[in-house]
Amino acid sequence: MREMEVLHTNYQLIEKAIKYIDAHFKEQPSIDVIASSIGMSKYHFIRVFKEYVGVTPKQFLHSVTLNYAKEHIKESKSILDSTLDIGLSSVSRLHELFVNLIGVTPKEWREKGRDVIITYGFGITPFGEALIAYTDKGICYLGFIDQNKEAIFTRFKELWENANLIHDDLKAQTYLENIFINNQKYNLLVKGTNLQINVWKALLNLPNGAVTTYQDIANFIEQPKAVRAVASAIGKNHIGYLIPCHRVIAKSGAMSGYSWGIERKKILIAYESAYKENVTQFRTARAEDISDICELHHQFFPHEQESLSKDQTQRNTLLKIIQDATVGDVFVALYENKIIGMASVFYTLSMACGGKMAIVEEVMVDERYHEGDIESSFVNHILSLCKEKGCQKITLLADKNNLHSHIVYEKMGFKKSTITPFHKDG
Repeated sequence: MREMEVLHTNYQLIEKAIKYIDAHFKEQPSIDVIASSIGMSKYHFIRVFKEYVGVTPKQFLHSVTLNYAKEHIKESKSILDSTLDIGLSSVSRLHELFVNLIGVTPKEWREKGRDVIITYGFGITPFGEALIAYTDKGICYLGFIDQNKEAIFTRFKELWENANLIHDDLKAQTYLENIFINNQKYNLLVKGTNLQINVWKALLNLPNGAVTTYQDIANFIEQPKAVRAVASAIGKNHIGYLIPCHRVIAKSGAMSGYSWGIERKKILIAYESAYKENVTQFRTARAEDISDICELHHQFFPHEQESLSKDQTQRNTLLKIIQDATVGDVFVALYENKIIGMASVFYTLSMACGGKMAIVEEVMVDERYHEGDIESSFVNHILSLCKEKGCQKITLLADKNNLHSHIVYEKMGFKKSTITPFHKDG
């Protein structure tokens, strides 16, 4: 739940930033100005974006520009063209969520859901508050909420006017956690005409980071003159995010209407684009990461035959650091959701620098991922968070035999200490 809360809070801050940029786009405000406008320091602002999607504000905001949209429309058209031969029966193949669309029966359509039992509730997501509803066949509604909770609920009730409704916010939040955090797959129960359902199926061909136009969708369903009908079908989509209607924009590249707000549409597109182009993510470690972190540590030090008791001591120490942010932090680097790097940071007060300092234990990154700039990006991420915590000095400890890391650190401006370290095992 904590991860969802952090993402939800960060979304609200980023939404404010997007609104400010939209209102002052002619001035092309700097990151400092944007951060200041929403009452944040530059470093805190950068941290929010890093925590939210793993990229800098500049990279993220580029994804909501007109030029970015124009560049990617052509790419998405080729994706649709390449799947046209497969047919609508296979539309889920390219969609990361692998959802399965189930249409309501003619009886359910005529009777507006009579005798259908629907559980619904409100909860938080990485894109704001949402209303979700589901039956034993699958999810039948997912709508985002701003200051219009009553209007969204009314829209949901009109869709399933005669259904038996059960309100359960706790179960609703579990569903939202499974969708947005755990990437769990669910069937979708949709209510629409044949054309509308074909449009919604077509949208499932668009992978994360892709955008397309109303005309391209009309071409895909082999009704090139039905652009207005396509736009209407997209507007009537009642399962947001999972049926990605946010990926459809105007032919000019402009962000056209979205049932759940233009700012949210921009953030969804930028969020997905960032993950598409930046499969490496950095974040603070969680308790469930401990086994993977220990495995990575053993990979770096295979000669150390850990006893069972020593291994458990290592796990307990990691857990204490993770649970007590005043002692330090453990950070992990992930590539396609797999932990490929880690670093421990400890905080202390220093007479020499007259304030708080951070000591970063050796940054470990799997050597199979050394070709890119993952290690330096990981260190930069750690440095920005240390500065945000008020550290005036940062000392980075490195194994004297790890020449690769020495080169990386020196390129980043670190200087080797002239102090000779001594240590004694207890």
